[in-house]
Amino acid sequence: MIKVPDFDRIQVAVAGDLMLDTYCIGTVRRQSPEAPVEVLDWENRIDRAGGAANVALNIMGLGGNAQLTGWIGKDAEGSIIRDLLQQNHIAAHGLMELGEYPTTHKTRYLHGSRHLLRVDHESRVKASEELMARQLEVLGKVLNDCQAIVLQDYEKGYFNPHNIPSILSLCEQYKVPVAVDPKKDQFWLFQGVDLFKPNLKELSEALGRKISLEGDDLRTACQEARDRLGCRILMVTLGDQGVAVLDEHGFFRQEGHPRNVVDVCGAGDSVIAAAACALALGLGSEDMAALANLCGGLACERSGTHPVTLAQIHESLNQPVT
Repeated sequence: MIKVPDFDRIQVAVAGDLMLDTYCIGTVRRQSPEAPVEVLDWENRIDRAGGAANVALNIMGLGGNAQLTGWIGKDAEGSIIRDLLQQNHIAAHGLMELGEYPTTHKTRYLHGSRHLLRVDHESRVKASEELMARQLEVLGKVLNDCQAIVLQDYEKGYFNPHNIPSILSLCEQYKVPVAVDPKKDQFWLFQGVDLFKPNLKELSEALGRKISLEGDDLRTACQEARDRLGCRILMVTLGDQGVAVLDEHGFFRQEGHPRNVVDVCGAGDSVIAAAACALALGLGSEDMAALANLCGGLACERSGTHPVTLAQIHESLNQPVT
């Protein structure tokens, strides 16, 4: 039985790449006479705060409190993100505006829940020494009252080889446990963290080989990665196969729950948010993995990025909301 803890007293910082996710929804009834493409009759537009902001939204959905830091452009998309955060009561005192870069913006065109096209508008920030110094100053203020931090890397510029050691050192200085959701290019730079959560594809790419879920291959891969990273807990998400965990007590797997999968977008954000909340409370790896695994599955049952809520969790477990 999965126990759902009370997260209302914890404060989790989230630092990383912010983006605006826009969904243009309509209906396809015909093909264009101009080219062999479908014509989408536009019906609705939905904007959601994505990337690190979606992690913060998931923490709030679980009943925790989130402090968000990252940067946006001085543009309409950045203003939309700021408004969305305010509407959802996300503390974004660490939000920085950069005039020289646009807000990362992903626009998806959908026929119902079927994705037709994604258009990305971005320019990866090459952080100057001045910007990195400001980044650390803001992050220090955010860390002051937190019991854990998520470093959410989407490779859009918030993290780089020069600032990652400084960020980790600052977290150590404030004695705040660190959870990392990595991407490929900077995978091995997040050394000595408390929780490191790649997915199977990211782990495979980092190790340079295909990893089988049969036999001992996954356990061996996890051991190799954990040894090289020096992390306390390695949690690998396996899609519908659940999660695998390696910590100081050994290796185990949590099987996936049968789901009506609509969209996997944002599932990783839900996993790391739940795991970070568990980390902030000092829960053991098994309880952490069970909760994170459940949240990742629930996130796949709706189209687009949606934070998982306590109500969804209790409903899925057939438990009353307390």
